[in-house]
Amino acid sequence: MTYRIPALNGLRAFEAAARHLSFTTAASELGVTPGAVSQQVKKLETSLGIALFRRLPHGLLLTREGETYFPNISRTLEDLTDATEAIAPDLNARKFTLGLCPRAASLLPLKWPRHSTALDSYVRETRSTDDLELLLDNTLDCMVRVGNGPFGRLSAITIGHCASSGEQEALYFVCRNGLINCRQSKAILDDLRDRLK
Repeated sequence: MTYRIPALNGLRAFEAAARHLSFTTAASELGVTPGAVSQQVKKLETSLGIALFRRLPHGLLLTREGETYFPNISRTLEDLTDATEAIAPDLNARKFTLGLCPRAASLLPLKWPRHSTALDSYVRETRSTDDLELLLDNTLDCMVRVGNGPFGRLSAITIGHCASSGEQEALYFVCRNGLINCRQSKAILDDLRDRLK
């Protein structure tokens, strides 16, 4: 059987952009530039012969076809992840070593991420630090920190904003490229967003 499947990079770019309705946020998640995400999506649209997004001055909207395509592609990427974990469980089963800067720790529940058992499957240990170099030399897998980068080759997602010293500062989840979409990162991000609501 011959499968008619678009390029996987285009599907990943579309799925992330559709979830966030933003090329910029999708780019941050995927560890590439917004232009690269836009280009991958454009190639996908060209190969399909349809527009998946309406590009607006201040963001994106899914077209009718995009709305139909998105849940199926999202489910398919999850199925690929599950299939890979079924035969190579160690690939995505390892626990993360997480860096937590003191200012970020003060905004989260006492003893986060050990405040509950929800993250026990995903976090091995937590270290108090805001040194991004520990991510680059593989000492840490991810970090939660307050304050802007630059983050260089690292992937960074804004989790929320907080008041610090009378000013609003962003709270970031930062990790090496390639780890932003794994289950550990998603579980940590989901928990952080729940705590900051």
